[in-house]
Amino acid sequence: MWLVSALVAGLLTACGDAQSSAPTPVSSATATATPTPTATFPVTVNDQDGKPVTVAARPKAIISFSPGITEILFAIGAGPQVIAADQFSDFPAEAKALKNRVKYTNPDVESTLALNPDLVVMSRAQRTSVERFRTAGLPVFYAPDPNSLDAVVESVKMWGQLTGHPAEAERVAADLRTRIDATKAKVATVTDGPRAYYELSDSLFSVGDQSFIGSMLTLLKAKNVATGALTSFPQLTAEAIIARDPQVIFLADAASAGQSLETLKKRPGWTSISAVKEGKVYPVNPDIGNRPGPRIVLALEELGRLLYPELFR
Repeated sequence: MWLVSALVAGLLTACGDAQSSAPTPVSSATATATPTPTATFPVTVNDQDGKPVTVAARPKAIISFSPGITEILFAIGAGPQVIAADQFSDFPAEAKALKNRVKYTNPDVESTLALNPDLVVMSRAQRTSVERFRTAGLPVFYAPDPNSLDAVVESVKMWGQLTGHPAEAERVAADLRTRIDATKAKVATVTDGPRAYYELSDSLFSVGDQSFIGSMLTLLKAKNVATGALTSFPQLTAEAIIARDPQVIFLADAASAGQSLETLKKRPGWTSISAVKEGKVYPVNPDIGNRPGPRIVLALEELGRLLYPELFR
């Protein structure tokens, strides 16, 4: 994702049905009581570059440049501490209602300074702006990029520590883990999953095994046609996709780029692909699938239903 143009980077986070529900908590009995985490400051964690960053006190004025992180903050009860977010942060409704907005790409230092934040959250999409913002005196946390479902769960817990909501974050993380484990159990009997191609854009950007989306395909025992790619979000060639003959195709660009089974049939050579011949080409909601946040389990379950409808009834 981070190697594509700003336009594609934006569509990976911005497009899709923003009205999808957040995951419903799953109740599970616990044999023994566990201590409730309490908020303590200062908190020190490593950023994306492995540099330790210390948050001295509970932040009261957070600016988020990441839709996925915005969702996490609201899910763990830190929403009232968020004073501004990027234009793609549209879930939940409280995030969509934020009046102060910052630019997801090419963010502006002066407008950010004017909001007087005590924590500025940036992601890899803003990687070229991190030092510029720090030089201006802004308290930037360059957030680690989750590269798996497990990393997304751990990210939720990390944000609980950074914002002073560890107990709420532990509950959200536990719910996510329960949903992930339930999905894993449903595919336990699968021994030979189908070959799958996940399309992020009509320029054929896809998902590698070392991405959180790729990790969903792995958990579901699908054979990712982008396996072996050196980047998290590789750009494939049409020839490579045709040669690897996916049996299922997921289109995260259905809404943003108007892609569908019919448009794929018009691509040279694509009618020879098994998924196209058999009509197993499915639009997927990029808002829940492309954002490493609390709704990622909805994406996992959606992919599971499309891959194995008989197991996800």
